Amino acid sequence: MSTIITKYNDYVIHGIPYFIDKIETELAIRDIKGIFNNKVEMINVTKQHPIVSLMAAQLQENKSLDAIRSSVLPAIAVTPSNPAEDGFTMGQGFQTAKVDDAFIDNLKTIYKMTMKDRVQEGILTNLQIETIMSTYKKSAAGAIRAQINEWRKNEEINISIWADSVDYDDLLSIMLESMLADIQVGFAGDDSPVRNMKWRVTRGLTNFNFGRVLFGSEYSLTFLNTYNNYTIYSDDVISGHDFIGTFEIPGGE
Repeated sequence: MSTIITKYNDYVIHGIPYFIDKIETELAIRDIKGIFNNKVEMINVTKQHPIVSLMAAQLQENKSLDAIRSSVLPAIAVTPSNPAEDGFTMGQGFQTAKVDDAFIDNLKTIYKMTMKDRVQEGILTNLQIETIMSTYKKSAAGAIRAQINEWRKNEEINISIWADSVDYDDLLSIMLESMLADIQVGFAGDDSPVRNMKWRVTRGLTNFNFGRVLFGSEYSLTFLNTYNNYTIYSDDVISGHDFIGTFEIPGGE
């Protein structure tokens, strides 16, 4: 019988922030002014669909819709979606590892990260790290272990492009597809973390609800993401803090 100390998880890709960061990085090294003949200085990349922002603006009194539209468009939005494809696998790559000095050193590196940066890698709090390190320090050598369970699933995100010009929509679509291809293959031979990525696109979208015709394209992008669940446990009797419960190690003695 063993005592659970804490549980946390990580992942290869934190979907929405990952693609927003990649698109923003790509846009920053492109000559947006030159591409759009000095009529556009920047492209907004957001977690919220630009149509939602425009609809919200209509509910606010004394707000100029033209001013809101000019500050929002053109825009690229990266939002979550429900995957249309099955692809959930549980229990892949089960292993048990010792929590040793190298494991603790890695936790110390994570501990120095801000939560904003940390959640790009996984979901683990300072309190959890402190609990693991404290328990490790007062336990016998080899008593603290990590059960690691890998699982995978298909994830889908929507990438939306909206502009008040059909030409802008076309240019942004070409640029976005170039960016997605770059993400898919990696840069200069780097191994991209994105697996089995593919997308489908709906072009020629229009919207007439905001005093001017808006033009858009919608991309539904799917990829296979890998997660790891970590259960940190001890074969010693733990005291001095609460724990989640007890369990028997599969295949353990």
